[in-house]
Amino acid sequence: MTLKELKTKCQEAGFKYAYGQFKEEVEPPHLVAITVGTNNFMADNKVYKKETRIKLDYTYIDKDEEEQNKLEDEVLSDVAWDKTDETYLSDEQVWQVSYFFEI
Repeated sequence: MTLKELKTKCQEAGFKYAYGQFKEEVEPPHLVAITVGTNNFMADNKVYKKETRIKLDYTYIDKDEEEQNKLEDEVLSDVAWDKTDETYLSDEQVWQVSYFFEI
């Protein structure tokens, strides 16, 4: 999967999506992806296979298990992912779960 394919999958599944940040204020639920490093295969001072680590933040107000399952089963179906516990962001009064995977 590429970042472009991630964006397409998120939008096709009905999620509001941005890479980095939204240009305008957006109400939850929404997804924001950022890169958090690489895990490239290198040898002889050359990169042979590029892998980018992605953090995908799912922000929401009300828990919706169907929506979260849609994210995990449809959007992230092509990658091996791990996620954090749900965290309440009291200053924004929203919940957030972060998914980590490589593309």
